[in-house]
Amino acid sequence: MVSQSFSSGPPPRRNEFPIDDIPPTQIPEEISTQLFPKTSISPPLCRRRRSVAPIIRPSKDSIYDILHQHPGTSLFVRPFLWTDQHTTLLGARFCELPRCDTPLPNNVPGSPPSRGHVRPSPAIKTLSHSLSEMLLPVSMFPVNAEAVTDLMSTLWPAAFSGKSYRSPELPMFFGDRVYRDAARAHVMWSYPASNSPSIHSSVGSVSTGSSTPAGHNPANLPMMCYINRDSLLHMRQNIFRVVPGPGQTSNESVRRLQQARSKALLPANSDHDAQFMAIFLAMAQRHFYKPPGPAVQRDTRWWTAEGPPPRPDFHDMKLRILTHETDTADFILYTGHVTAKFLERFHDPFKAPLDDDGSVPGLKIEYTRIPIWPILGLRERLGKALGEDIVGPFDPTIMETWYDDEAEKEAHKNGKRKRGALSEVFNGSFEEGTDDESGLLSVKRKRLAPALLCRRD
Repeated sequence: MVSQSFSSGPPPRRNEFPIDDIPPTQIPEEISTQLFPKTSISPPLCRRRRSVAPIIRPSKDSIYDILHQHPGTSLFVRPFLWTDQHTTLLGARFCELPRCDTPLPNNVPGSPPSRGHVRPSPAIKTLSHSLSEMLLPVSMFPVNAEAVTDLMSTLWPAAFSGKSYRSPELPMFFGDRVYRDAARAHVMWSYPASNSPSIHSSVGSVSTGSSTPAGHNPANLPMMCYINRDSLLHMRQNIFRVVPGPGQTSNESVRRLQQARSKALLPANSDHDAQFMAIFLAMAQRHFYKPPGPAVQRDTRWWTAEGPPPRPDFHDMKLRILTHETDTADFILYTGHVTAKFLERFHDPFKAPLDDDGSVPGLKIEYTRIPIWPILGLRERLGKALGEDIVGPFDPTIMETWYDDEAEKEAHKNGKRKRGALSEVFNGSFEEGTDDESGLLSVKRKRLAPALLCRRD
């Protein structure tokens, strides 16, 4: 999304996070009054008694308590404006795991090329094309969501047989309010049918003591998202537009100010992005809240009845986010361990449930790097990172060659048929001639016969 003026700029493309015109979210009026009560400077004109709303003190380290402790900081904003401070205050912990760089093919010097190099199969062509499309610079080309879905459905067709969504917009629930289109990604996959191995072990696998209800079926609910990090960086660098000065002159002071605002959104470590924490939260909430209906406002009440909203039957779960780094040609797979108590913090922002050790629950995010090249072994490397709870049991030491022997035999048989037909046509073209041509051939044969006889003698 290139930064342009309001009068002549083209509309932003959907797959590059067109969110530069959305203002920061405001705390609801009734909550703001309870947290930050206003005092009147001048005495009231009449001395009638007025009902004063009781001041509710939030629990220590609850989300409202965090907002109260930082009154001059813009914390209650939409996720695309989250910074490293949100990561720290919400207790997100990024843990890097060892690289999944095996298996790799053995390249012996002097050995002949593999069959996939000489005669690439359709699967190898699909993988090569999809990977090449993914690594294109987003500043020149839009994110190709179709290439991402083709890649994953080719590598692990059973695990990614569920419904996929392009440019999904996930709502975020906070107390009794829902904020539409809060978290966005480029591609999102849902859990497949209930007979898939990923259904039985990806939910309720976080060791915090919360068991998985037998009635919860995550089929058709979020399982993994793909985010293009280059597109995310490009969006942040061009998120704030600069209105030109009088006579369409350049407004340098405003431009420098907007550049400083954009720079403040960049994470200190690009691998520890607060955007991933927001997407994990929105994906997990989608498992327990019904999607909001259509409405004009971006934030509305999802619970309008009297009393506090009912608590969903939260439980622990693991979700994934896939991205890649173009410079190193690596996939980066993030695994978010979203606990039930972490979800409770957003369901009731006045409360701060504690873990067994007495600490406020945060969000543990593990990530690992997977080399993209070579294609041989990519399926097994990525499968080890995803885990058997997603892809099912497999042997990571046996590499998929993406070569179909039956298809090769069929192609070889078709090639023989084509060569046979061509030879018949080729030979027939010599035999079919005029009478004059046949006469010349007979004369030449008669002339060659004495010479052959002489050689024999």
